Amino acid sequence: METETSSFEQFFSERIKERGVSLKKLADVTGIAPMHIESLLRGDFEALPSAPYLRGYLLRLGDELGFDGEEWWKRLRRDGAVKNYSGPGDILPRNRFIKQTPPKYIWAIVVVVILAIYFAFQAHRILGTPVITVTFPTGNPYTTASNTITFSGTVTNADTLYLNDTQEIPVAPDGSWQETVLLGAGPNPFKISAKKFLGGTAVITENVFYETTGSASGTPAFGSTTSLSASSTASGTPANAGGPQTGIAPSSSPVHP
Repeated sequence: METETSSFEQFFSERIKERGVSLKKLADVTGIAPMHIESLLRGDFEALPSAPYLRGYLLRLGDELGFDGEEWWKRLRRDGAVKNYSGPGDILPRNRFIKQTPPKYIWAIVVVVILAIYFAFQAHRILGTPVITVTFPTGNPYTTASNTITFSGTVTNADTLYLNDTQEIPVAPDGSWQETVLLGAGPNPFKISAKKFLGGTAVITENVFYETTGSASGTPAFGSTTSLSASSTASGTPANAGGPQTGIAPSSSPVHP
């Protein structure tokens, strides 16, 4: 074998001449620095990098020049030419200039941190309690002579808004809402509730009294009534005690038969 009859520097030089390749070309195709190829030609192994690099150089040069780089590596080790032999594996160290891909768990940690920051700033919106404001009716309780009433107001930090737990109230993007309902005679209690999926529930109770006789007072006098059937004089006696009220004012001139 050629590895047994000549030194590596002599064998290496002959192979380069046989192939007719320049040092620059050889450096380009193998990725070995020209200065390291020159050190191999001189047999100056002390000037070369550590053993794993040297083994890698021999394997790459062998592939390009047609010789067994592993056999030469074993011979150089046996002859003591390699002083910084690092171990049986002789694995090339990882290139520190190659961009490394972060482990998958690093990405998981990054995602967790981002979510934690997001929830820290949005917790009041995600987990908070809704706030309901009723702008009409203006009083509670409220008396009206109309058989319908339109509730209106605003709501914040809520996913849904309900009337009496069954009728969902549409909410505009700005949080405003309104809902018209039919009233029954007498008192009408209403429950307006807002719910948050991961948060709490806010509830407001509104009482509306539908007055079927008389005119609407429009004032918050729950259960109050106004009668139009009688009037009183200054003395406290009925003004038309002697007969039916005609609604005609008395004349100041005498009436002749």
